[in-house]
Amino acid sequence: MNSERLETILARIQQLRIAVMGDFALDFYFDLQTSTGEFSLETAKEVHLASAPRAYLGGAGNVAKNLAVLGARVSAFGVHGNDLFGREMAHQMAALGIDATNIKETNIDTPTYSKPLQKEEELNRIDFGTRSSNFQAQTGELLQALAAETFDWIIYNEQFSIPLLQAQHIESLTNPQAIADLRSLGSFARNLPLKVNEAEFIKIHQKPATPENIRAWANTRNKPVLVTLGEKGMVYAGTEEFHHQPAFLVKGPIDTVGAGDMVVAGFSAARAAGASVEEACEFASLAVHISIHQLGETGSASPDAIRQLHDGHSIA
Repeated sequence: MNSERLETILARIQQLRIAVMGDFALDFYFDLQTSTGEFSLETAKEVHLASAPRAYLGGAGNVAKNLAVLGARVSAFGVHGNDLFGREMAHQMAALGIDATNIKETNIDTPTYSKPLQKEEELNRIDFGTRSSNFQAQTGELLQALAAETFDWIIYNEQFSIPLLQAQHIESLTNPQAIADLRSLGSFARNLPLKVNEAEFIKIHQKPATPENIRAWANTRNKPVLVTLGEKGMVYAGTEEFHHQPAFLVKGPIDTVGAGDMVVAGFSAARAAGASVEEACEFASLAVHISIHQLGETGSASPDAIRQLHDGHSIA
């Protein structure tokens, strides 16, 4: 992909309408100091000190954020609770220009991954709301709202143990201008292109994620698959197309949290903008290389950063 072609794709992305439906969450980071020498008068236990609290859209929200940073017009379909994390989610969507009309308030704790960091190492997460039995209260209404609008591309996301989109919903979905990123329900996405990572592929098939095995899977399911392979890049396989995209060589420390979301967003935006499979994989590889070099956050990739990396192959 030369620079002129990249500019064409970036320009077209600005005109896209992309929907993201699924499990929206918040990533809440803070720095934690456990050895303080200060003790609670009430419990006699040592007081831990937290600092630098920051939050980012997570789950399906991270996909939506990445698309918005790329310049697409994004509409979100999901739920959040009436709590401080739900208000922060709404605030961040508004700041990014994401249409949150169909992020419905319901009776749940807003799904939040709370991530204490100690000397840049992530400690045990403290999760809120990710196992709510009320998460699907408005799934039918949201599917109807999604079907009532026209989008250039749709991304379906599933990652909670009781997700917004359950098996019966996923089985009914069919759209070639879409992709599903499903943590545990991929076997039900029989009529959708599907993205999985290497570990998910191995879990499904009990065999390594080699190009041959990935190609065979695509032929068996008769729908395309996009498999991310970490430092080995990514593979796209369809019934008529196959492409292996090597990863860029990393430079320095990296943070791969949210890397899969970036691949889904970058690949989807490029394909919806008219890019070939090869161009879309290269575009996604550029975007994820930028995002994983942003430490202590899920990362994103702006059009300018993608231009810089494409032109100079340096970390933007």
